Amino acid sequence: MGFAVSFSFESIPHRTARAGLLALAVAWLALAPLIAGPASAQTQRATASSTQAKPQDKLVIDADELVYDKDKNTVTAQGSVQLFYQGRVLQADKVIYERAAKRVYAEGHAKMTDEHGDVVYGTRFELSDDFRDGFIDSVQALTADKTRFSSPRVERSNGDITVMQNGAYTACEPCKDHPERPPFWQVRATKIIENQETHTIYYENAQLLFWGFPVFWWPYFSSPDATVNKQTGILAPSIVSGSNLGTGFSMPYFINLAPNYDVTLIPTYLSRQGLLGEIDWRQRTENGTYNIRATGIDQEQPGAFPAYPYGAGGFRERGSIESAGNFLLNDMWQFGWNGTWMSDKFFLNDYRLQGIDFNNFYFQDVISSVYLRGQSAQSFFDLSAYHFEGTTASDDNRTLPVAAAPVFDFNRVINVPADRTYGIGGELTIDTNVASIDQTNAAFQSTGTQTFDNAYHLYNVCETQVGSAFVNTYVPGKCMLQGIAGDYTRATGQLSWQRSYIDPIGEMWKPFLFGRLDGEATELNETGSITYASSVGVSTVANSSQAAFFSGSSQGAFARYMAGAGLEYRFPFVSTSSWGTQTITPIAQFIARPSEVIPRIQPDEDSQSLVFDDTNLFAWNKFSGYDRVEGGTRLNYGMQYTADFANGGHANFVAGESIQVAGQNSYTLYDPANVGLESGLDKTFSNFVFGETLQPTSNPITLMSKQQFDSSTLQLARFDGIARAEYAGVSGSVDYALYAAQPELGYEYPREGLTGNLGYKFQDRWSVDGSLVLDMSRHYYDTLGQTTPILYPVGYSLGVGYKDDCTTLTIRYSSNVSQPAVYSEFPGGPLIYNPATRNQTLMFELVLRTLGDVKANVGVGSSPDL
Repeated sequence: MGFAVSFSFESIPHRTARAGLLALAVAWLALAPLIAGPASAQTQRATASSTQAKPQDKLVIDADELVYDKDKNTVTAQGSVQLFYQGRVLQADKVIYERAAKRVYAEGHAKMTDEHGDVVYGTRFELSDDFRDGFIDSVQALTADKTRFSSPRVERSNGDITVMQNGAYTACEPCKDHPERPPFWQVRATKIIENQETHTIYYENAQLLFWGFPVFWWPYFSSPDATVNKQTGILAPSIVSGSNLGTGFSMPYFINLAPNYDVTLIPTYLSRQGLLGEIDWRQRTENGTYNIRATGIDQEQPGAFPAYPYGAGGFRERGSIESAGNFLLNDMWQFGWNGTWMSDKFFLNDYRLQGIDFNNFYFQDVISSVYLRGQSAQSFFDLSAYHFEGTTASDDNRTLPVAAAPVFDFNRVINVPADRTYGIGGELTIDTNVASIDQTNAAFQSTGTQTFDNAYHLYNVCETQVGSAFVNTYVPGKCMLQGIAGDYTRATGQLSWQRSYIDPIGEMWKPFLFGRLDGEATELNETGSITYASSVGVSTVANSSQAAFFSGSSQGAFARYMAGAGLEYRFPFVSTSSWGTQTITPIAQFIARPSEVIPRIQPDEDSQSLVFDDTNLFAWNKFSGYDRVEGGTRLNYGMQYTADFANGGHANFVAGESIQVAGQNSYTLYDPANVGLESGLDKTFSNFVFGETLQPTSNPITLMSKQQFDSSTLQLARFDGIARAEYAGVSGSVDYALYAAQPELGYEYPREGLTGNLGYKFQDRWSVDGSLVLDMSRHYYDTLGQTTPILYPVGYSLGVGYKDDCTTLTIRYSSNVSQPAVYSEFPGGPLIYNPATRNQTLMFELVLRTLGDVKANVGVGSSPDL
């Protein structure tokens, strides 16, 4: 072994420096036998040659004084001693090296830092001369990832095995104000063994303590050390409970197959249903990731679930396969998928494999897709395929598209240089969309009061005009066709140009031109039908009814075009003062184009969600999709006010109206889904729309609202209000909506609702939060003639959380209701309300950093929600 000795004299008094020089000379004499003695000559030569390649193998000593005792055959370093060897550092007030025993003793403020950054403190170190093995008394250890060990005595052997007697382990930092207090949690064990070769820590006869109080005991367990990202072994268990499931216990087992792929096996035993098996495969490649999860069960008590179609009570073997992946082909292109297959639509919800979003409670579905996407600074490409599946009792998946494929979108923006186009310049935009759908059965919805099937009162069957008692024949006016049965393909291409000019007085002029061409082909399936039959009654929904929505046509291919020219004008007036800057901008937009031409057979599959507000007031086409296109000459006008406050806040207000100047108003034209009717645009002078955003100061307090007022009566037709705030640890938001009745779209009564959430964080660690969803329109269905809103809670939750550097604890109670059914037994008959079921769940999750997590999802009751 080669040794090198260095000293620092910067802070040593003069006489100490002289002693240091003398000690340095003695040290060389003392170390000479180690370097040149016969027994170590070969070692010396080997080390010397390797030292040139690996200088870190030298032992470097930094001390105030170095003493060689020839009689005792020891070398003693004293005063701020530091020994450096192979990335390890030993510090102490005094270090003694016994040459014969080849042992190193460190005393007084002893501290050793290893090559991984782990730090060990002790009252006395007894180590081998390479620091690999030995004993340490009264140990306090701090690892590189800020975990802590303590033990009265530690033994290290073979260079990689460390044994702590009566040890304690925690990942929590001590309290700064009261370090004598026990940490939030710690593990105490009769013996703690760390194997640095396998990177595993073993605990024997271990107790888990919170605030010093034992709460759990293990005879034996193990965990990976801080250097391990993932390791084969048992993961933390979880508990599941529910009235349909019974009490369940899950014990995941993780298998680390390779650095870039692994698999997790999750068996869950449920007292009522038996063994639920789950396997989750994950893999990371050079350019992406993907996973496959398969879940399945052979139920022991299928009757615990409601009978079909209210539930999956008739199914015994149930399961799902889910997969998601994303791969970056290069810096602009990516390919991916997100797919789910289920044995039945209730499976994910029944076994709590899909979370419930209170904000979209009535729209629970699973969308599977595969895509190829490319994006650059001025281009976007998307080629996708979709499959849709509803997961609630009122969803009949036969009326959803079997496939929407392909769905193709391409957008390209081209800057036109004025110097090469005779001064034209501007911006050229190319938009392309292609969509094709295939659907087995038609989807109908009533206008006005909703009517449901006689068998289960779940599915919308519209009113019967002609036919037997068992067959419903639907007609436009009393029914809408929201999804065709058959095949429908449409291709759209649009080319547009626009350029903005600013004249000498600050007026902004933007002329624009556009041309669009559509080609579409439709073939209806008029032979299929759906029959709902039970002991209560029978209803049949026939695909043949959809021909009435297309004047008796069942197929056809058509082409149509739309071209237009327009001019947009803005004149901002700016005012600056000590409190901020204000801008008032009158806006006018004039668009001239021919009337919309609707082909003889025109399904409307992608533009049914038409909401007229300030965001699309100046849109050239206010339909949300491509199946419909706005036609006729139209004038859009409005006013915009913006303010930027000196205190960091801002405000924005927009108001305006849209006027049909000439030609056919597209929003009054009939289509099978009644899109455009009762939108506020279905008259010469549209409803007035307003939009406001206000942030009074730089503090995160924001108020947003939108309104739509009837242009004739000034009655409120739509209102959306959002308030969000965060201050002094309190954060919250409230969303309120009120929409007037739209009978032609199937909303016989006004809709009113409120969602809110509130949270408070205190002491930097604790938090409480709650959320609430209120349906304020239920009274219209409960009691005829009732006009006073009832604050009916669709869903609510309350949670308590704790989070610090070592622990995350979450306890949450939630309550939600299944979708209620409202129906009449015969057209025009009294409404009957089928109450929903309220489900209550308690969720618990405890995450101990470096040890793992424990989860429980327990159902605490379900009952009819009266």
